[in-house]
Amino acid sequence: MPRTFVFLLSALLGLSSRAAQAQAPVSPSPNSWSVGAPMPTARGFSFTGAIGTDIYVIGGETNSTAIGVNEIYDTATNTWSTGASMPTPRFAGASAVVNGVLYAIGGAAIVNGPVAVNVVEAYDPATDTWSTKSPMPIATDSVYAAVENSIIYVIGGYNSARLATVLAYDPANDTWSVVAPLNVGKSTPAVGLVGSMIIAAGGQTNSGAVTTDNEGYNAATNSWTTLAPLPTARETGCFGAVADILYFASGHNVNSPGPLLSTMDAYNAATNSWTSGLPSIPYAVIGPGSAIVGGNLYCFGGSNSDHPFQGNIFNYVQVYAPALQPPSIGGVVSASAFGELAAASPGSWIEIYGSNLADETRGWTGSDFTGINAPTSLSGTSVTVGGQAAFIDYISPGQVNALIPSNAPTGVQQIVLTAAGLASAPFNMTINAVSPGLLSPPNFNVGGIQYAVAQFGDGTYVLPTGAISGITSQPAKPGDIIVIYGVGFGPVTPDIPAGQLVGQANSLATGFHISIGGVECQVQYDGLAPSFTGLYQFNITVPPVASGNQPLTFTVDGVNNAQTLFVAIGG
Repeated sequence: MPRTFVFLLSALLGLSSRAAQAQAPVSPSPNSWSVGAPMPTARGFSFTGAIGTDIYVIGGETNSTAIGVNEIYDTATNTWSTGASMPTPRFAGASAVVNGVLYAIGGAAIVNGPVAVNVVEAYDPATDTWSTKSPMPIATDSVYAAVENSIIYVIGGYNSARLATVLAYDPANDTWSVVAPLNVGKSTPAVGLVGSMIIAAGGQTNSGAVTTDNEGYNAATNSWTTLAPLPTARETGCFGAVADILYFASGHNVNSPGPLLSTMDAYNAATNSWTSGLPSIPYAVIGPGSAIVGGNLYCFGGSNSDHPFQGNIFNYVQVYAPALQPPSIGGVVSASAFGELAAASPGSWIEIYGSNLADETRGWTGSDFTGINAPTSLSGTSVTVGGQAAFIDYISPGQVNALIPSNAPTGVQQIVLTAAGLASAPFNMTINAVSPGLLSPPNFNVGGIQYAVAQFGDGTYVLPTGAISGITSQPAKPGDIIVIYGVGFGPVTPDIPAGQLVGQANSLATGFHISIGGVECQVQYDGLAPSFTGLYQFNITVPPVASGNQPLTFTVDGVNNAQTLFVAIGG
């Protein structure tokens, strides 16, 4: 499913203070390992997640107990700082990041010895605070998780037996559900999102043996598929997905001559195949924390024993840089929620689809802005249109959203995407002076009628009453003022360049007319929306037209709308 624009900007809040002096950042050569500044607190089986360029290493086990310590690794400066400790000390649970919040799920706490728990706690680095969320339906430890479409999937685990259970957590609603189980019950497999498929590779089964089982979950069909088996059975290693490749390093294999593995395997979903013989991790460990930032795999701490509180606990920071693959653009369209047109215009949003477009998945945050200016690069991914730098709102291996700069030339122009220092082959797209589209996402298609997104001043949507579940709506009446949104409507007066947050009233510089039911509307405002960039706002008065679904049409700079849209009108 395409990631369309919602035009929401994060608050400009800072993280906890960085007291340590910056060191040289870790910059391993492609297809090699390097070592970063060690963790202040040695630990294994921690809860780990990346937010921006920071990696949060939380909780875990020491030689004697479970901890809640929260230490923050700045990958840009190779330094450590501290955040608020996790309220429930525990280890060997699942962790995941959704919308800049880290969720610590399940794991083992100490209650007369290690006991699996169903506790869920969420850490918000913007406020350095923790909150308690709905508990898991079952208690489990030795478990990992992956995120797909903002849903956290907690896969397998252990509680008296290895589990095939897969749980889905929706952070937006704080609710849990049970989805299709694994084909093979197991704990501590490598878990990662590759494309739209969640991979669960390896792990330990109920027989006590470490398995080569490899499975993929499709959320759209709620089903698991058996995939090419691991070359080396392993569990509790360091893992992560980069550019649609799942890397699985180190860990444990009870069927091997030694207790620890230093080797690494990589799974390519496109070919359903594994690559072995990759560089070995410098220090073999069991139960390290894992995270991906900037296309690099980070491995934190770990142990040399798979039994709690036994063996040695480490504070290593080990970093692997995968071999670089150039990005490839497969297609470009204007913003899909605004008509998904084949052409675009200066100041218009586009969606770029392809492969290897970015090393991670994230949207921009307030910290990515320079004052009121949007970023032209996120985590090493940038775009040019006709040789001019675009502004980047969202990146993932398969999709990048960009705002065309105001100085982009018109005509057939080359779009080039650069990721991790490698440039794609140019992709040609026609850039027109205007390429207008109004906000009309697929969920506003009701009974075959595509409605434009229109709102009253109180936020109520202009739709037939109850047309869309969960949305408050009512038809508009003649004389009502309603607000609609668009992209690609061209320059405004006074001039506000694309990529700048709008801070003043403005109006379209070219002629604009809009009609409902063939009757022209009185326009109260036509310009860029305040506090956003690349988003146009139109406040219009509904003309005297009959009740029913009336067509919405417009013209800007002599260009007619290419969408077939309707507005619900009542008596």
